Amino acid sequence: MNLEAVLFDMDGVITDTEKYYNRSWPIAFHECGYTDYTREDALLQRSLNHTDAQKLWEARYGSAFCFEDVHKRNTQIVLELMEREGIEAKPGVADLLAYLKSTGIPAAVVTATTLERALPRLASVGLSDAFDTVISASMVPIGKPHPDIYLYACKTLGVMPQHCIALEDSPNGIRSAHDAGCLTIMIPDLTGPTPELEKMLYDWAPGLTDVIPIIEHIIQNH
Repeated sequence: MNLEAVLFDMDGVITDTEKYYNRSWPIAFHECGYTDYTREDALLQRSLNHTDAQKLWEARYGSAFCFEDVHKRNTQIVLELMEREGIEAKPGVADLLAYLKSTGIPAAVVTATTLERALPRLASVGLSDAFDTVISASMVPIGKPHPDIYLYACKTLGVMPQHCIALEDSPNGIRSAHDAGCLTIMIPDLTGPTPELEKMLYDWAPGLTDVIPIIEHIIQNH
């Protein structure tokens, strides 16, 4: 197969930052009065767009619930955590990017995070110029788990989704990439593959360097 691009989620795949959101969301919800919200609930929040998040928590907390209020506080908390504790790249990202560069395969970031936060985050781990483009959910009508962001990324790169690999760590991201038609590979971060997710995956890999042999297999056998 002619592999045309590899598309990377950012938080949890490129940067080890999903752990901060898992801590910050419960704090933000609790401060806003929703004290039964747990870190298990926060797992549902990964890469979830604002409209669907509003619907999800409104179903629990009632029509008076305002996701934007909680989101605003969460943003403050998570940025403070990152500033205090630092941001690190996930192991193997440099090796995988070097491999892609050596083989001429474009690499792009496809993230639920706003561009104004994604770019500094990538810069903080030395990856400012490592990707051909950075696509944010703010560029499309609705973000993950809907396929819009991956379809937009493919259109921007001038490639076909079925000729692209998407690297994702969360269920919302996996569904987005799968529904766009990408070959989706899970890189587990806070949670691993489930039977339901496995139906949407081409494969899964314990780390980013483990993606390289999967790419080689795809190129040779598809």
